[in-house]
Amino acid sequence: MLRRSTLMILVLIFSLLLIPGLFAQPTEYDKYLTVADIQKVTGLTGIKQVPRDPKKGAGGHLNFADEKGNMILLASFLTAEEFDFYKSEEGLVKEKIPGLGDEAFSGPAAGTPYMVVMRKGSKGAALSTFFETAEMTATRLSMDHLISLSKIVLSRL
Repeated sequence: MLRRSTLMILVLIFSLLLIPGLFAQPTEYDKYLTVADIQKVTGLTGIKQVPRDPKKGAGGHLNFADEKGNMILLASFLTAEEFDFYKSEEGLVKEKIPGLGDEAFSGPAAGTPYMVVMRKGSKGAALSTFFETAEMTATRLSMDHLISLSKIVLSRL
């Protein structure tokens, strides 16, 4: 009986230690954008938040993939100084986006835009989507999607 109880306790302890590593860990940024937000704006289903792993394209503070595991969106959170740096980088600004936070722009300047960078007060964020093909002409999320998601992020900054 004692042996069985000890075994049960050990299994419980190991389970508690191992299980958290199997799931994406909550971050301080989770409040800014959720799977439900993305699914509501885009109409896509099966979206999941994935852990940060720049080797797999998941280099943001928040990273989201579709049901097949393809990255569709990453969100990075910025200070006002970082926003100003991005805004001043040559080739990064495609066009200003009026009415989005205190300042916002799409980018990059050349080719198909795939990101929105925004600032509200001393905080900012960048939302970037991914390309469907190697030709880099079609993005997984549209600019309208990125702008709508940016409005959600800005409302929570």
